[in-house]
Amino acid sequence: MQDNPFTYGNPISDALRFFGRTREVEQIFGRLRNAEFESSSLVGDRRIGKTSLLNHLADSGVRAVHGLVPSRYTFVYADLQMVDEAMGPEQLWRRLLRSLGQEMAGDDIVPAALDDLLGAGRFDTFDLDEFFQKLDDNDRFVVFLLDEFDRVTANARFGPDFYFGFRALAIHHNVALVTSSRLELVELCHSDAIRSSPFFNIFANINLRMFSAGDFDDMITKSLAGTDVRFSDTELEHVLDLAGLHPYFLQAASWVLYDAYMQRLDAAGRQAFLAERFEMQAVPHLVDYWLNSGDHEKIVLTAAALLERQGTRAAGFGVADLRRVFSRAEPSASRLERRGLLMHTDGGFRLFSSVLGPWIVEQISADLAERQSYPEWLAQHKGAKELVSDRQGRALRDVLPKIGTRYRQLILTWASDPQSVVAMAGLLKSVLDLLG
Repeated sequence: MQDNPFTYGNPISDALRFFGRTREVEQIFGRLRNAEFESSSLVGDRRIGKTSLLNHLADSGVRAVHGLVPSRYTFVYADLQMVDEAMGPEQLWRRLLRSLGQEMAGDDIVPAALDDLLGAGRFDTFDLDEFFQKLDDNDRFVVFLLDEFDRVTANARFGPDFYFGFRALAIHHNVALVTSSRLELVELCHSDAIRSSPFFNIFANINLRMFSAGDFDDMITKSLAGTDVRFSDTELEHVLDLAGLHPYFLQAASWVLYDAYMQRLDAAGRQAFLAERFEMQAVPHLVDYWLNSGDHEKIVLTAAALLERQGTRAAGFGVADLRRVFSRAEPSASRLERRGLLMHTDGGFRLFSSVLGPWIVEQISADLAERQSYPEWLAQHKGAKELVSDRQGRALRDVLPKIGTRYRQLILTWASDPQSVVAMAGLLKSVLDLLG
């Protein structure tokens, strides 16, 4: 038995098992090496690898290779999921400074300066300014790696003064931030006053996207190098069909396939095992992506799932096909592509995973117990009468009773697009009729 060389669930912490992100790593380190010592903001959905990338940046060997030697540069990682509604700016600063003290315990300057700061009771931005000036005077640089920073931007206890103060420290001292968040920080603020803060101007936004084909090849080749296992070309195509080029799902699918080899399954058994076990691992994350999508994004995902079901997944669907069934699709399609849920093909788009489309279609379809005639449905949803009158009503008459109760409002929102309501209803009807 050999240990499985693939990993998923927890973030990557070993630099030797970190793959891809070459451009992003160089961009972040390049901004830290320049004279202005600039900050960066990592943006991407959950499981796209933000924490793994922060762990990689924090690795002392990786930093040294990129010219940020530990004797001058100290990196402090903080998981801000611990920031709750009761925590305020001073509590956060105390946690960050204690972590900084641990990272610089052997330094001959920082411990004494920290003791003075933390031992004085309450402190403010002016006290922090004096502390970081002492580090500047001794040619010390500090990088705060702040994971899940949206926990701060959404917390009402962190008001404008916190952001103005942090910005001043980053501008006037050898202090930089690398944050991670699901959306761009300015989109996650709890008030307009915070959203308009110049704090957000100090960051370069770096959107984490899918792996390249080369990244995937590198991951497979290096991970299997110390084992007796070699995946076949057919198996690699199956992994890509299930996982797309999403780094988390690639690791999960590869882990399952390797496990199938360890169980001595034959080729057919490995294929079946991979399909079944991968879906079990993927669905909870697909639910999270769905719940964190806006209505128009959900409509585009649903349209994509229906178009794939009506045609063939391999061929994908064109922008014109998508626009025909939802005339307002393109802005949401672009966002979904940035998130990695839609991927480009030669002819247009397809969903990133062959598991996602069937899952969406299954979700929107009504169970037999939920099905009603159109008059029965309309009688129970009098508030929807205006929305489904005239043209919309005629188009949706055969569709709405077959839609699950949780998704009917989404379909009504979709139907409010007059340019595409007939085409969308026809698409829904053709797919739902196939399901019986």
